[in-house]
Amino acid sequence: MLKKTFVIGFCAIATLNVNKAYAEVELVHQDKIFSDQDSLSLKTRGSMRLQALNFDQYNKTNESQKYRRDGYSAASRMYFDLDYKFNENTRIFAEYQNYFNLPKIFDWEGHYGKNDEDFTTIQAYGGIENSKYGTLKFGKMYSIYHDVVGVKTDLWDYDMLGQAPTWSPFSFFDGSLVSSKTLRYENKNKYVDLYAAYLFGDETSKNNMTYKLKSGGELAADIHLNKKLSLGVSYKHNEARLNDSINSHDLSQDLIASALYYFDGKWMLGAGVGWYKNLLPNNSALNQQTPVNLEQYLDTEAYGFEYYAGYRFNVQNHGIQSVQPYVMGDYIKYTHGDDFSRKDYGVGVAFRFNYGLGFDYERLYTHDNKSTPDLHLFRLRYQW
Repeated sequence: MLKKTFVIGFCAIATLNVNKAYAEVELVHQDKIFSDQDSLSLKTRGSMRLQALNFDQYNKTNESQKYRRDGYSAASRMYFDLDYKFNENTRIFAEYQNYFNLPKIFDWEGHYGKNDEDFTTIQAYGGIENSKYGTLKFGKMYSIYHDVVGVKTDLWDYDMLGQAPTWSPFSFFDGSLVSSKTLRYENKNKYVDLYAAYLFGDETSKNNMTYKLKSGGELAADIHLNKKLSLGVSYKHNEARLNDSINSHDLSQDLIASALYYFDGKWMLGAGVGWYKNLLPNNSALNQQTPVNLEQYLDTEAYGFEYYAGYRFNVQNHGIQSVQPYVMGDYIKYTHGDDFSRKDYGVGVAFRFNYGLGFDYERLYTHDNKSTPDLHLFRLRYQW
């Protein structure tokens, strides 16, 4: 009951504090606490996303997702940002990001999966930033690959199907999407943003095996070709282990990816490609006896690419801020370890209204060797 009351109260506060345009909600702001230059602030922001997927047909590839046809929470999220500035050059900060599942919280039967959680912590980290020396962060956070490369094509709703995190069984631990114990350094200037990270050991269990990240490293650069166009490149390497109660198997994991992003206020264009070694699963290996299943499960290589092209019509009338039609697509292909490929392409349109409201529609066509059906996607969103 307490968690339900919290969510209701939080959403009410957010609704009361937003204006016609998207805005953060400032919960605390205090200047001159210990000196004439310092300040403390606590802000929140986020979005509620209710989505429905209407597949053209239901078969064994998507039978378990029928609840999504009637509407479900599509990664609704909220952020809390704590910031203490010593002066204009130096600050310490902390960020917390959480996915919340309203249908699960309110037990809206038929609108969530049986294994869904009420709340899922996505990021929880702190750090220090200096205008001269850069930024140092530690904690649970998105990977450098996601922040520098992945976001450049993460521009539509049913997306990221050409990226490793969508397919990786351990994306919240191997650092393809998130890692729980990351030490990260950033240094940004007018021409290029440089990133480096070290991933400390972590582990999780799935499919009757344990994945152990022994260590990992990431490097990336976001090159500003001009004010409207940027190029991101990223590399990551992990040393990991799979084991069951008797056997174990050591492996190395690698990811190399790059993406371009262009936005001039109207045209929004994104294109990216990546190569993934020992990150995507060979699910047929689960039928093998140990230790063969351990040796073959992540013994794979694959590549993927994604693209997006949209044009924003700024309306600013009758409560409509903008309308953005777009085309999009992706492709994933195993070159070793499994016989699987998938191609998606389609069209969509994104409406943005006053008061943080929005509506998206996508029509997606899929071709793969699992007979995955085409679908219609509908998403309602509210941002604060």
